[in-house]
Amino acid sequence: MKAYRSSSLNASGRGRRGQVVLEYILLLIISVTMAFIITRMMVGRDEGNAGFVIVTWQNLLTEIGQDRPDATRTDQP
Repeated sequence: MKAYRSSSLNASGRGRRGQVVLEYILLLIISVTMAFIITRMMVGRDEGNAGFVIVTWQNLLTEIGQDRPDATRTDQP
């Protein structure tokens, strides 16, 4: 009777370890998926669906590239 109890305790301990490993793997998969989606939304380089960081950076480069130093002067000769 005693041997039966100890073997059932060991079996439930192994089941808990397996559950912990399974939960860890599921959380890892969810975290990686969410990171992928967030990264895609931020810096995606698709033609029609660029991320907001890429769009903002492109707008900044366009504005700097226009190089209009006289546009801000108020004392025109």
